[in-house]
Amino acid sequence: MKADSFLAKILWLFSGLLLAQLINTGFAFLLPRIYDPADFAHFGVFLATVLILFEVNNFKLDYALMLPSVEEESIALYKKAVYYSAVFAGVLMLIFFAYKLMPFREHADYLGWVPVSVFLNGIYQPTITWCNRHGKYALINSSRILQAIITGIIACAPIFIMTPHVLLIQGFVMGQLAALVVLMSMVISLLEAPTSVGNEVLMRYIQFPKFGTWSALLNTLSRNLVFYLLHFFFSPAQVGFYTFTNRLVQAPLGVVTGAIGQAYFRDASQSASAKDLQELTRKTMLSLSALAALPVVISLAWGPQLFGFLFGDAWEGAGEVARWLALWYGSSLVVTPLSMLVDVKGLLRWELRYNIAFFIIRLTALLIGGFSGHFLLTLGLFCAVGVVFNLYLLWFVNRLSHAES
Repeated sequence: MKADSFLAKILWLFSGLLLAQLINTGFAFLLPRIYDPADFAHFGVFLATVLILFEVNNFKLDYALMLPSVEEESIALYKKAVYYSAVFAGVLMLIFFAYKLMPFREHADYLGWVPVSVFLNGIYQPTITWCNRHGKYALINSSRILQAIITGIIACAPIFIMTPHVLLIQGFVMGQLAALVVLMSMVISLLEAPTSVGNEVLMRYIQFPKFGTWSALLNTLSRNLVFYLLHFFFSPAQVGFYTFTNRLVQAPLGVVTGAIGQAYFRDASQSASAKDLQELTRKTMLSLSALAALPVVISLAWGPQLFGFLFGDAWEGAGEVARWLALWYGSSLVVTPLSMLVDVKGLLRWELRYNIAFFIIRLTALLIGGFSGHFLLTLGLFCAVGVVFNLYLLWFVNRLSHAES
């Protein structure tokens, strides 16, 4: 495996993600001038809900389809991933309609967008993995760029059409749809591709739905549970500060972790020797650590001032949130791409145990902070637990890369 080949894959993916992020950043300067912090509260709950559901959407078969050496097996896994997602989204839609019929329900029509978002993601995610498997980076980049454009235009529409409606959720879902339209020819060709492989291929990769699904669900729950608990313990404005900050920071974070993670996952799964994998992991870890250092220092030193300057004085509170979460964001940037090695090695049972412990301790930290009544203390405890577990996972992945297959 050549280092320049790995770098080329990263640069291909990074170029598209970077352009998409520049588009997102442009719209991000408009959003705080259209909506106030409280407007982001419902969006935060919606976003947390769909991100949690995304993890069980394909039963982790979207990861498994990267691994078979036989193309027909990979196609079979793709079809099963899409099928399970369609069934899951249908069940969610029935639950939503049943909820709508309840006389004591709260007004939460935005929940109707949840099954739509889950259905779109259930097709999009395995298709992106397939494109990554075959090096179709231009197609991946095109879908993400169009997604950023459509999401931003619809979310910012109130400033142009003079409507009081909050369109953050609609922008998110329409962006998903736009990205999927770019990939539609690929989706159709894969679903129509003949395959004689039966359920035996699923049994060979049963650890992904059996352990990987619940592991990923717990990981996402522990990361997004904060939206629900902040909404329970604190004001909508404070929840809005966290939602805006998380959305703003996670976007550039996703640029790096998405590009490097996909390239690392592909090359790690195809490593010719233990030495190749060791060198790939070491260089990736050092590069990510260097990349994380500067934004962490800037957030710690000037977070509130920077947000106040960029988005107005009313948003200095969001900068304070960024300061308290800076170390968690930085450690996540380093460990997220490298954690793909756990899936490559098939250690999903270990990953499940790790995420169970992570979930319990993080939930405990959030409850302690919430009942104390201190918003920033809650964020500090949330961050501290995340950093400790990220560092442990980084140590484990480094040791794993040195182990013989």
